[in-house]
Amino acid sequence: MASDEARLAGASDLLRHMEPVAPLALAAHGVAVQVVAIERAATPFVVAVVVLAGLALAGLLGWRSHAAVTFRLAVTLVLGFTLMALREDGSGYVLLWYFVVASVYPLVLPARLGGAVAVVVPLAYLLLLPFDAADGPLPVALLRAVALALIAGFVHVAAQAFRHAVAERDGALATLHTFVEAAPIGLGYWDLDLRARWLNPALADLSGQPAEEHVGRPVTEEEALPIALGLNLHRALVAGRPIHDVELTADGRSWTSSYFPVRDGPRLLGVGSSVVDVTEQREAQRALAYSATHDALTGLPNRTLFRDRLSVALAQAERTRDLVAVLFCDVDRFKTVNDSLGHPGGDALLQVVAERLGEAVRTGDTVARLGGDEFALLCAPVADAAEASAIAERVCAVMREPILVGDRPVTATMSVGVAVARPGERDVAGLLRDADVAMYEAKDAGRDRVAVFDPRRRPSATGRLEFQSALRTAVERGQIGVAFQPVVRLGPTNGHPRDVRGDVVGLEALARWRRPGVGDVPPAAFIPTAEDLGLILALGEHVLRMACARVRRWRDETGLDLVAAVNVSALQLADDGCVDRVAGVLEAEGLPPAALELEITESMLMRDLDQSLRRLSELRALGVSVAVDDFGTGYSSLAYLRDLPVDVLKIDRSFVSRLPDDEAMVRFIVELARAIGATTVVEGVETREQLDAVRRLGCDQAQGYFLSRPLAPEDVMAFLRGRPEPAVR
Repeated sequence: MASDEARLAGASDLLRHMEPVAPLALAAHGVAVQVVAIERAATPFVVAVVVLAGLALAGLLGWRSHAAVTFRLAVTLVLGFTLMALREDGSGYVLLWYFVVASVYPLVLPARLGGAVAVVVPLAYLLLLPFDAADGPLPVALLRAVALALIAGFVHVAAQAFRHAVAERDGALATLHTFVEAAPIGLGYWDLDLRARWLNPALADLSGQPAEEHVGRPVTEEEALPIALGLNLHRALVAGRPIHDVELTADGRSWTSSYFPVRDGPRLLGVGSSVVDVTEQREAQRALAYSATHDALTGLPNRTLFRDRLSVALAQAERTRDLVAVLFCDVDRFKTVNDSLGHPGGDALLQVVAERLGEAVRTGDTVARLGGDEFALLCAPVADAAEASAIAERVCAVMREPILVGDRPVTATMSVGVAVARPGERDVAGLLRDADVAMYEAKDAGRDRVAVFDPRRRPSATGRLEFQSALRTAVERGQIGVAFQPVVRLGPTNGHPRDVRGDVVGLEALARWRRPGVGDVPPAAFIPTAEDLGLILALGEHVLRMACARVRRWRDETGLDLVAAVNVSALQLADDGCVDRVAGVLEAEGLPPAALELEITESMLMRDLDQSLRRLSELRALGVSVAVDDFGTGYSSLAYLRDLPVDVLKIDRSFVSRLPDDEAMVRFIVELARAIGATTVVEGVETREQLDAVRRLGCDQAQGYFLSRPLAPEDVMAFLRGRPEPAVR
């Protein structure tokens, strides 16, 4: 209440300054009445004029407190009453004074006193009736009293509304000022001459000086602020349009800044700026970028950076016709050493190995740790395989020197495989694989030696065994990743790009395997192998668990009712524990059953119809929805389809690729889905024309490269928030 009163007092200062003018005007009115309407000067009028003039002068000289205003009001009423009660010549003109008082003083006085004016003034006038001095008969006097009350009441209500509006405005401005002053985002305003009018503390931090030091100073004279700030303020002012994402640096800190014209309607007032301190974010980005490309234990480049440098070296060698060599190095019997020394001792050993490898190579060569006890060297250029072998022999030689781990000397030899790429060869994964094969040849030959890869000894059987072994390891260690392709709802558009693509309603989980040393392996290659090796149940549960966990988190973060779509193989569906496994994953990950959609291919459903019907019914009983994947490519009976508990029909991409020729077929599937109460999802939408066609044909949902390529989990939130689509994963 105290703060409201303070704001109201500030708002009514101007009215209190003007209030003494009212008695002064009444004094002038009294003089005019004597001059014009009275034949001779009347002493009461003269006294009244003098008193009113004195009160007005006192008010103009500063006597303007609420008590002073109330006193002037009371004296004015008493004088007016007295003059009219005496019934002197011209006393009828004094009636005006009552109307002036009723019109002015509710504005000036506090709320309670202002409301009292609406009562006091009419009563003071009515008191003239016993003296027969009301300047009219009783009905007229009563009407005048009512008019006085209405005028005073109306002015009082208007004054209250004015005070409330001023209080609301001042309160909002005070709140805004508090927020802006405390905001971590720097904000500032400069006029048309680029003189600082206002800066908050966060922006003043750019200079290390208080904000008050900058106010009134032209930005061209600011030595403490970054030069780029003034240049971009001038650019925004001249161009008349915003400028965004300008990086500023000062004293080792970084800011991102934006600049924008400040207008009052069409009139340009100046230019504003906002800055955000991003020092910690930039440092975190640099640290993250370094950790993404370097090994945490040794500080060496990791596999990712090594592959990148090898790719660049091969491209350069193609132009210069030089040879590039890769040396794949593995510490002999490292597991035995690690078990005897413990993990801290093994880590210390690997750090010394990294140092010695750096000493053995030439300047400009790359030493990387690929993982565990595996290291790789990139040597470019080399004259021939003999020079690469000489470097490898030097590596083996430096490793034969004992290494002191703690107080124990340890001898850790190294086997090295050498692969040399001829000019024009660009297969990074193949070159690494060849060097890896040569390294195993060195181990098979007795360790602590060098072997050069011979393409004639690359047996295909070895490759298959390695593939199976690597897949088994990846499944056991949970190294199979999951990408997510958004599924969007189709509907009418308003021409906006977001409307064109639709709203995201779900995400299909797609298994992804990035095999170490090889790269991405297509699902069509490793899924059948996983089924052959009996790994599909573990792999399927892993993908299901990751999909449920991720989608549950995205549902919580976005508030969207996203659905996780997960493919199920025939072996998974046939397993007796299928339903319990799905229920357990849903409960463990906290995903509602209605948010999970299990996709089964059409041909798999028809393989054992009775079993499919039973299993799908059990899954539906959980609350999970069921989708028929690749619909239209199998041989399902329409009669059986009617009886299957199916929620979604996914139209195979082959129909989309043949549009508009297959429009009739797509329309038939849409009508069929509606007949059985199912939703249609069309796959493989890769162009705007295809999207327009399937929307026109009545498809409910769609997915495909035009809408979004499969996304890595860390990119999904950016897509859901409407940011630009990231690179293909």
